[in-house]
Amino acid sequence: MFFVIWSLISLYSIFYTLRSFLLDLLKARSQEATTQLNTQSIRRFSGLLPLPTQNLILRGLSPLDRHRYSLVCKQAHYAVTSFNQQAYRIEHILSPYFSQKQIDIFRLIQLRTGTLISGSAALQFFDLSVFEDSDLDLYILRDWDKVMQLAGFLVSVSYDFHARPDQPRTFQDAYEAERNFEGFEPEYSTKGIWDVYSFVRQSDSRKIQIITCRKSIMHVILEFHSTCVMNVISYNHAYALFPYTTFVDRRTVALPRSRNSGFQRNVTAQAFKKYTDRGWRTSFVPSKANILRYKSEFRDTPRFVDDSSCWTISLAPVQHARSLGDFDVISPPLDLLRANSWYTILTSAGQTQIGVKVVTAVLDVNNAAVEESFTFPSVPHNLKTTYSAHLLGENSESFVTKRTIEDVIQHTHEKFEREPDAIHEYARELVAQAFASMPVFLNLEGKRLSPSAYSLGLLVRQLEITFNMFRRDPPCSITFRVDSTGHVWSYVVIRLPQNYPRPLLSALRNSADDFVLKHLMQHRVWITFLDGTQEVDLWGASIIRSADSMADSMARYIIES
Repeated sequence: MFFVIWSLISLYSIFYTLRSFLLDLLKARSQEATTQLNTQSIRRFSGLLPLPTQNLILRGLSPLDRHRYSLVCKQAHYAVTSFNQQAYRIEHILSPYFSQKQIDIFRLIQLRTGTLISGSAALQFFDLSVFEDSDLDLYILRDWDKVMQLAGFLVSVSYDFHARPDQPRTFQDAYEAERNFEGFEPEYSTKGIWDVYSFVRQSDSRKIQIITCRKSIMHVILEFHSTCVMNVISYNHAYALFPYTTFVDRRTVALPRSRNSGFQRNVTAQAFKKYTDRGWRTSFVPSKANILRYKSEFRDTPRFVDDSSCWTISLAPVQHARSLGDFDVISPPLDLLRANSWYTILTSAGQTQIGVKVVTAVLDVNNAAVEESFTFPSVPHNLKTTYSAHLLGENSESFVTKRTIEDVIQHTHEKFEREPDAIHEYARELVAQAFASMPVFLNLEGKRLSPSAYSLGLLVRQLEITFNMFRRDPPCSITFRVDSTGHVWSYVVIRLPQNYPRPLLSALRNSADDFVLKHLMQHRVWITFLDGTQEVDLWGASIIRSADSMADSMARYIIES
């Protein structure tokens, strides 16, 4: 009897196991069929190509076009995300110089010493390009212990120090020697750099350069000759400071320095030629469309590393150290680079100038205290403190305040990363739309004519000031005309609201007084206020001319000037 019962139980167990197996098999096949059907449906209805094919296409797009493509659908977003994860890996620019194991150790040294990658290597990282004649440029503060960690690592992986003719033969003697400007290559600014040391691998002539900085690495980066090389890679992030200009416009904006020596001007010209040969156009001002963009990289307000106009790429941390104490590396919670800020100014002379506010040193690692230094003349109001007010002038000055890194980063982000003022945006949008729809003006040689970049920026600022005089944005029209000398004038008509109070005319005049209007006219900007069909005379106290006479007034001013 027991044997019969045991046999029945065994048969039931076998039957139940077989049934479960068959159900799982049917379920798996059903899911596989559903997946195939979904894949076919996606390809049929979305028209997307296989990922390898899409990657080839995505590589040829600008970063902005790739972002726009990612917004098409979920599949496109996945394709772009997958491409970015593969394309923007730090190994791509380091693998020609190090093995994978050496890359991990180098990045740990980078974290410990604060070493930054910049120059051509950082540009290649963002541009997904390869420059055969480029080197790996490593920027580090002039601290013997940190520099020796980096130099010792390079020597340990078969790189030898190659002294310039003006340098001592050994690295230690070269480090302790006085600085020598004449040995610098065109890539470098000489103001914040102490010296440059070259290390070459004999097997393939690969060259790595250690650039020691006197006080601040970011000060050196922001003193570069032009914007296309203002890209920097830390241990955990890569930052492009002018991504739209560099990778969409394919332009590099020159940043001339006052009192440049003849030698510096010569090496700067060599650098411009170098990047022109690599596909970038050199200009002294950004494109006008770029200036008028929303949150332009060249806006009037200060900027900082990792702001909304930067292109920031997060880098995966090294998971397991294979040397240097054999510890697991955790990505640092704070990136010191984000405490650095700067501003750009478009000058009436047709140039772009830059001023900086940089972190110059970490004084106490435990308390994370830093020195903050303002440099360059004419610090704008929202970068000033009462202490800095008396330091404005033509000589580059600096002063120091001690604050924690957390405080500096938080203060910088809260103060500078704000939504643009609504009235400013209204004025900017008006000018941008007018410029985009401007007729094509050609001179006798067939060259296209347009207003200067400075005059467009000047017009936006003046309209913002004027519109603040009204409760509601007044009707405003902007047109462009060419005078007999071949210059384009910006012609603005602002209509006053009906029954505009006469006492408010004085406030309106104060927003555009005689000096301001003459300055606008010097840069070919003509602003007229209409009350009904009558022009408001901002120099006098009454309404004096009809709208029909305004063109004559403008022509008369052009002839007289």
